[in-house]
Amino acid sequence: MSEDVEIRVLKPLFDLQQQLSHIPGEDELLMEKIQTKDGYHLFVYPFEGRLVHEVMATLLAWRISQQHPITFSIAMNDYGFELLSDQPIPIYESNAHAFFSLDNLNTDLQSSVNATEMARRKFRDISVIAGLVFTGYPGKSKTNRHLQASASLIFNVFRDFDPYNLLLRQAFNEAFFYQMEEARLREMLERIAASKIVITEPVRLTPFCFPIKVDSLRESLTSEKLEDRIKKMQLQLEAD
Repeated sequence: MSEDVEIRVLKPLFDLQQQLSHIPGEDELLMEKIQTKDGYHLFVYPFEGRLVHEVMATLLAWRISQQHPITFSIAMNDYGFELLSDQPIPIYESNAHAFFSLDNLNTDLQSSVNATEMARRKFRDISVIAGLVFTGYPGKSKTNRHLQASASLIFNVFRDFDPYNLLLRQAFNEAFFYQMEEARLREMLERIAASKIVITEPVRLTPFCFPIKVDSLRESLTSEKLEDRIKKMQLQLEAD
């Protein structure tokens, strides 16, 4: 597919994104605040890749929670991330730059990122690949939440009784590599410091946030329910 064809195919989505929210320029960071029946969403689009976004989401959630008692769930993809809470998220254009500050970055990262919990999440994928966790029958897969619970049990056994297990060590090695994204995170924060932060409040999900929201749903819905939910979300997205 040529570039011109790709642009024509994507143009309706970009038009809808601009209509509902905003398309950020090279010197802008877009943030979307959306309220749905699931709660209050904050979508951020740094376009820096999934690993950096996971670190950034964790750091931002921790910094916000230090000023306001609040709990978040987190989702991300290659071009953005989501913070979801059951209460309004207190971030505005007037205070947003402070949450992305380079000040005390290393200290805040160490406080916000729990290496053991990170290794536990990495171990889920490792245990699936190694065949330690049953993922379900064809067409009837286990949910990510179920897989995480099963993998966590095995993780705890290895940690307590076989601390030198190679699969366990691999999980911690991947968590360590994950933390090494600090250099890229610092570059991203430097870019944000020199950028304009644009915060919009769309009345419904936008083309940019739609894939991130779908990823977050995978944690709690079965495949069948997820498919039904996505169809409803598509109808809402395409509504006039």
